[in-house]
Amino acid sequence: MAISLLFSVFIVVLLLLTSGTNPGIVPRNAHPPDADDECDTSSISTSCLGSQTGPISLPPMKNVTVNGIVVKVKYCKTCMLYRPPRCSHCSICDNCIERFDHHCPWVGQCIGKRNYRYFFMFVSSTNLLSLYVFAFCWVNIKKIMDAHHCNIWSAFFKSPASGILILYTFVVSWFLGGLTAFHLYLIITNQTTYENYRYRYERKMNPFNLGCARNFKEIFCTGVPSSRIDFRAHLKVDRSLSFNTLSYLGGATMNSDMHKMKNFDEEVGRRQDVDECKETDSRIKTIGGGVDRCEK
Repeated sequence: MAISLLFSVFIVVLLLLTSGTNPGIVPRNAHPPDADDECDTSSISTSCLGSQTGPISLPPMKNVTVNGIVVKVKYCKTCMLYRPPRCSHCSICDNCIERFDHHCPWVGQCIGKRNYRYFFMFVSSTNLLSLYVFAFCWVNIKKIMDAHHCNIWSAFFKSPASGILILYTFVVSWFLGGLTAFHLYLIITNQTTYENYRYRYERKMNPFNLGCARNFKEIFCTGVPSSRIDFRAHLKVDRSLSFNTLSYLGGATMNSDMHKMKNFDEEVGRRQDVDECKETDSRIKTIGGGVDRCEK
């Protein structure tokens, strides 16, 4: 029982780390990138993140070189940047995530470069806990059978909780075991879930596969990269950007609409003035007629 409780606490901590860690959000650009701008990295030579100024129309894809293999990267219109290799835009979180694996609804978080190890440890540890409970529930049933000299069904009636847990952990272990095995395969071949379903790499075509040992080392034996997002930073509003964006998105149309609205308001105002004058004249005439009748 003590081991089960400690195991459960360990799994809850992993769950919190998975859901609470920034998965690797790439900061958005305030302006579209410059086509001639280049950013240098150790294994990638390309224009990957862009600069702060540049033309609006940009090619939808660019070629980058990763470990001697040419890889295409896409331009993200939402974040206004060329995504780094293995990066993808999550439609649910609305962010570009480095080494995007998938969006997990069970933890409410994207799984990416900075929290993938926690996710794998969470899934595999939960599977081990299920197998542990499954095995020792059977041990408990066996002890009941030996103590009361009864068959297995009588033992289940004497300990219904063990029977329920056996059934529950048996079903859960199939799902968690399959998920753990699948991610072990991904780690060995240095793939992500997104890449596995999207590209179907062959061994020679995967530019990120460094061999089994180095792939494991990359996931479990390297430091977690620092976050590129400062969630406590003060937001700086670029008013000129807002004005330029407004003009670009249809400033001329808005000015035309505002001019039409102004003319419409002026016309309505004139009509209201005319109506008020007519109403005043009618009242004066009514009052004048009443005075004449009184004098007669």
